[in-house]
Amino acid sequence: MSIFVICEAQGNGYRSSSLELLSQARRLSAGASVVAVVLGDEATSASVLQGAAHRVMAVEGAKVGPYSADAWTEALAGLLLNETPRLVLFGEGTRARDLLPRLAARLGAAAFTNALALELDGPSLVLTRPAYGGKAYVAIRCGDRLCLAAFRPNSFDAGAAPVAETAFETVQVSVAGSRVDLVEQRPRESTRVDLVEAQRVVAGGRGLKVPENLRLLEDLADALGGAVGVSRAVVDAGWADHAIQVGKSGKTISPSLYFAVGVSGAVHHTMGMDTAKVVVAINTDPKAPIFQYADYGIVGDALQVLPALTAAITRVVG
Repeated sequence: MSIFVICEAQGNGYRSSSLELLSQARRLSAGASVVAVVLGDEATSASVLQGAAHRVMAVEGAKVGPYSADAWTEALAGLLLNETPRLVLFGEGTRARDLLPRLAARLGAAAFTNALALELDGPSLVLTRPAYGGKAYVAIRCGDRLCLAAFRPNSFDAGAAPVAETAFETVQVSVAGSRVDLVEQRPRESTRVDLVEAQRVVAGGRGLKVPENLRLLEDLADALGGAVGVSRAVVDAGWADHAIQVGKSGKTISPSLYFAVGVSGAVHHTMGMDTAKVVVAINTDPKAPIFQYADYGIVGDALQVLPALTAAITRVVG
């Protein structure tokens, strides 16, 4: 039996969610082989995965360069058919949502997104994911059928003991290529940590009243070394880009600390942050639904609370 983790590059290494999944796979391996898979141009950083897996497989080929759904689906499908792993793990995100269902259809595999936990129950691996808008949780037992699963970032601790020896392999593949020509890639430039993987997130809603007040979120996020998020209402109003929207039709996140500022707490929003470890809600309405999710609540005007909170945190952290 083997557990595969499809790793996604970030900077000169790999996303923290990929490293978390490799760590959890090592904890649960129980004699199984943990295999890290890197593809195309992203294989150049494979050496940083020393100790993270029993095997690191770099998949290369003439048409497996920058990410392409068609080429990567074909390359991974061939690899997985040949290797027959029990479970294939992805970090939740845009790429996983693009790639995972294609692979599942190609391989006839079971597929799950938005998963939160992965545990060993006797000989079986069991994953947990939310259902009914986060009102319930479903435990899914992975049987003999190949299972593909994408997990929210920050779901696992990345500190599991490394393996004693990592074998590095290069797999050459021939694929038909993509039906779409890649003309240009423009990475989003930001000095802040990526929203999906951030440990601390400050999110705002229409309670901030005018778009200029979003800077108050940025000030607090900078003080915390975190990321900024917004509700759908803010995006719909044209105040912020969809790239930082938190919720059902935006990003799904699991930070250690989440500030919900002027956010009412509609189900559409809470589905994207309901697994945050600690939630601080700031709202003028004491009956706002967001307080049902909050560990700490402040009933007050965010335009007065945020500057004071930012100043206090800045004094503490320097």
